[in-house]
Amino acid sequence: MYKVDTVSALREATEPGVITQNMLVSLTIDQGPKKEGGRLFLQDGIELDKLKEIRIEFLKILNIDHLWLLKSLVKLSLSHNVIEKIENLDKLHHLRELDLSFNRIKIMENLNNLHQLEILLLYSNEISTVQGISDLKKLIILNIGKNKINDWKHVVYLRDFKSLKSLNMCDNPCTEIDGYLDYLFAFVPQLVYYQYRMISESERQSAIDKHYRIVSNLEENEAKMQTELALQREFKNKTALLFASYVEQLDEDYLFQQMFSSDEVSVQVAGRTLSTLNESTQNAFEEYKKSFVAICQKLYKLGLQENDKRTEEIRLFEVAVNEGKENTQNEARRIVDEVLEKRAKIFANIKEVMEALVEKHEEETESVAAKARELFNEFNDLLSKARNQLMSKEIILHDQMEDINKVFRINMTDIVNSFLETAREYFSLLRNAEIEYNDIINGFVLHYLSGFEDETHIPFNLKDLYCDKDTLAITLATSHNIHLQIIDDREKRMTNRLDNWLKDYINQLIVNEDKRNRQQILEISHFFESQQKELNLLSLPQQLDLAGIDLDDDGILEN
Repeated sequence: MYKVDTVSALREATEPGVITQNMLVSLTIDQGPKKEGGRLFLQDGIELDKLKEIRIEFLKILNIDHLWLLKSLVKLSLSHNVIEKIENLDKLHHLRELDLSFNRIKIMENLNNLHQLEILLLYSNEISTVQGISDLKKLIILNIGKNKINDWKHVVYLRDFKSLKSLNMCDNPCTEIDGYLDYLFAFVPQLVYYQYRMISESERQSAIDKHYRIVSNLEENEAKMQTELALQREFKNKTALLFASYVEQLDEDYLFQQMFSSDEVSVQVAGRTLSTLNESTQNAFEEYKKSFVAICQKLYKLGLQENDKRTEEIRLFEVAVNEGKENTQNEARRIVDEVLEKRAKIFANIKEVMEALVEKHEEETESVAAKARELFNEFNDLLSKARNQLMSKEIILHDQMEDINKVFRINMTDIVNSFLETAREYFSLLRNAEIEYNDIINGFVLHYLSGFEDETHIPFNLKDLYCDKDTLAITLATSHNIHLQIIDDREKRMTNRLDNWLKDYINQLIVNEDKRNRQQILEISHFFESQQKELNLLSLPQQLDLAGIDLDDDGILEN
């Protein structure tokens, strides 16, 4: 339990300063429950990390600090201080209401991590630009009145806050410009209240009529942008799916284009040029591309199907695991509830016996003490039996989880190996297509060039390639080997990634289950230790000792 002098701790804030841990504790005590509720509140101890609401007001706070201790905070008021910079709020992930009114803040900053924020109050500061809150998609109320905002740029900025219902901009220079409210109402149609007064339908319609053309153009541009964003999301989702299916960039002709674009410069030129020598080489190239891409398409579709199989296997595995855990948890909960129920009755009986022990005559003390010993033994037997039951069930569950993990590993390994086996067949087809094309193009090229009487008759664009037959053969072979290497690398990437995923997934299952098992055993042990401590709190040892009952060194009844 914290022991803090509230008055002295708050006195620290008489000069501009920072928030301290002592200050937070003092404010928590001061703002906590009163009377009986307050006594229990202090008795249980102050846990800053569980605090939901706090007011740090009128304390001349200059720098925001130590608020990371309040990780569960939902409502925070820092109004009426001398704060100049918004900072150190990043850890308040649950914050829904923030009041920074009546300070000296010039810049809206360091707020974007407060994703749950619904109410933001910045009244009476020195802010000139509305900014730095683009990620606060849940914002409902924004009060930024009495600041130094001169222009109307914030209106279009606020248009993107679709949840925004209430806005206060009063006493800013921008509101004194004629037509501001019409502009605001027309461009921020989601607003329901302005300066906490409901906007009438006639006001809204009049504003829309005045700015109809600009609003229409803006809505058209927004629609186009939304369409583009939807296409981007669709592309991103598809890319993620293909990556998870290990067939990324196999759905179109990317791999085919990669083979030719990845050639060495001289070889690349050769491959491209020789494929366009005449109609025969062009037709061969197009047929090769068509065949190659068709095989890639089959491999791509196979990858998606196999990803579905793996996903379904994981789903079935998780269903089995969760069912086993839930059944054991329900049974454990029943055992614990039974212990607590019987404990209440036994403890009540023990208290009655101890009260009787004080009142009985000396000759009757032995019979009362025997009754106390019986109750004591009954509770110890209850704990021992329950502990054995819970530990036994946890051992059984752990064994079941290991068996389920083993079955899953076998099934998933079979699924992965089956996929890779079929995928290797497709990669073999890709290599065969490349070999076949290489043979065809070599024949066409040599036949084409042999038709010239001598090198002087060879077209100018082919002279650098031709040189002599040996050099040309080396160039064609190099290009062919590069293509085969690219196909091999793509196959290895798929195989290695999938093998590594399976290995990591299985290992993580083992780690998670071992961690769960250890945690569960600790929880069981902690529960029974706490029950024994509850028994010790009954002050039984001293009274039973007077009655001649044997106790061990820890004050526990000996059987």
